Amino acid sequence: MTEQELQQYYNEVPNITARCHSNKCWARGEYPELEIGKLYNVSHVGVLSSSTNIMLSEFPMREYNSSCFSLFENGEPLAKDYIDDPRFWAPYIREESRGCIEYDKQIETVSIPAHLRSIEKEYDVKILLAVESGSRAWGFESSDSDWDVRFVYVHKPEWYFRVDEQRDVIEHIYNDDVDIMGWELRKALRLMKKNNSSLLEWLNSPKVYFIDKDFEEHIRQVEKSFFNPIKAMYHYNRIYNKHNERYLQKEGIHIKRFLYYLRGVLACKWIETYKTLPPVRFQELLEATVFEDSIKEKVYSLIEIKKNGEECDMQVVDDELMKYAMESAEYYNEHIDEFRPEHERASVDILDAILYDMVCKACI
Repeated sequence: MTEQELQQYYNEVPNITARCHSNKCWARGEYPELEIGKLYNVSHVGVLSSSTNIMLSEFPMREYNSSCFSLFENGEPLAKDYIDDPRFWAPYIREESRGCIEYDKQIETVSIPAHLRSIEKEYDVKILLAVESGSRAWGFESSDSDWDVRFVYVHKPEWYFRVDEQRDVIEHIYNDDVDIMGWELRKALRLMKKNNSSLLEWLNSPKVYFIDKDFEEHIRQVEKSFFNPIKAMYHYNRIYNKHNERYLQKEGIHIKRFLYYLRGVLACKWIETYKTLPPVRFQELLEATVFEDSIKEKVYSLIEIKKNGEECDMQVVDDELMKYAMESAEYYNEHIDEFRPEHERASVDILDAILYDMVCKACI
């Protein structure tokens, strides 16, 4: 098998093992090197249209039919319907399926929960919250957009009783277009104390994969108390200025980049008006901050083009729309230092209480 064929038909997989129950396959003949009853380490899996094949670390580049094995993930039996999990589909099949509603559904209901369970096992943590962020949460994903899954997790109590600081971030990029990143609970609460807008967006994502009920009850009671409209205004101001400097000063513009830019501008308009966290869904943000029908129509037209196209598609932005966005951005650049509304300041003691309670429950 060539390297090209390997990349076309197989996925490299972690934490998968296979116990052999037969060394004969009607389609491929005998596998004399296999020992019945022995547990092997699986290096690659490929679900094809008519069969499922695996490779073992013990016998590199040797193909085996999966029917000769019982498969396990992190020591637990792999679900019988694992062939419906896009994580294991041959890459060429996944590529052909991208953009299909059924494929998206399988990623979100099968693959992502499986990735999260695997992370809990591998790192011995408990996930408290897992949500979608980025364009799929905002509502203007392209046909080839990946999934940006963000989560908050807690360790068992003994992890917190160490002199040296431990790594407090978990990151994985998977071969099924899923990008997962999580923050440890103490890190997340420290960032909430500092009014981290990204974290606050996670907590209000419209697409939730999992949320611990106790954590949700705690966090809903305090999230508004730690929202600082002044810091949030500067956050979104930095976002749109960064996109302007890096991407908009060119002849061709990625639709994605312009919408990111516009979202930052409209978030500032929302904060100026309502003094609260802007909605994550872009449509809600647009409807509440833009009152010119012609501008809204042009924005919706761009969103439709992006959703039916690919992530890096270029588009000439209408002059009227570009002027509207640029003038709005310039207004906030000039007046942001004048924005000084009063806001509630909560005690950090309540965050300490959340940390204590969730860590204690992690050992149950």
